[in-house]
Amino acid sequence: MNRSRTREYYLFCFLLRAAIFFLLVWYALAAPEAFLADLSHPRGLTPLTLAWLGLMASMALRLFPSRRESLGCQKKYAARFRPTGALPPPEEIRAANRGTGKSALLWIAVNLPFFLLYARGWVGRRFLVCLAGLYGVCDIFCILFYCPFQSWLMHNRCCTTCRIFDWDYLMLCTPLLAVPGPLSVSACLLSAAIFLRWEVTCRRHPERFLECGNDALRCRNCQEQLCRYKRSLSALLRRKS
Repeated sequence: MNRSRTREYYLFCFLLRAAIFFLLVWYALAAPEAFLADLSHPRGLTPLTLAWLGLMASMALRLFPSRRESLGCQKKYAARFRPTGALPPPEEIRAANRGTGKSALLWIAVNLPFFLLYARGWVGRRFLVCLAGLYGVCDIFCILFYCPFQSWLMHNRCCTTCRIFDWDYLMLCTPLLAVPGPLSVSACLLSAAIFLRWEVTCRRHPERFLECGNDALRCRNCQEQLCRYKRSLSALLRRKS
């Protein structure tokens, strides 16, 4: 897939996820009893079950190589690996792992208040499901426009070199960990499988995840340029400051 189509794909995903989020919020407010019933005993096609089907389909596709998605999440596959002939130095692997640890701690800190609010009964299952929908929008926003994990914690050059790209679905499903029911449980299990596969591959083949070992990750070989919007936004903010 050429670079313009890759960007168009993620822009489409951004708009689609935004539409799904607003649809979930509308359904949660307009039909709260039906919303909760869908969580426990889904029947037929409703905004909630359609969102679940879309999520499950997109996660299932992530289990296979794809030219449609960014190399950032596809670099785990041997077919996308272009070896430089050098193994990543242990210090680079440790630095990348430190960044992932900080990211995990930040994500836990962000979500812990929501779980505490849910445990106290101040927010309900509808809120957590809509929060997961919001996280889906934020995921693509981070890819296209601004990523706090990249800027504050990991300091990777771009999404192509991101160490936690395939954490996205597990992060999206985090609020669903507290929501009982077949929809949330199945989504959490599949997202956990994607996460575990990524981490196991990273431990077994760290050379695929770092540009010192994988020539495909270097700027000169980029076929996506998803950083285009981030660079334009950064330049605009610098001019205004």
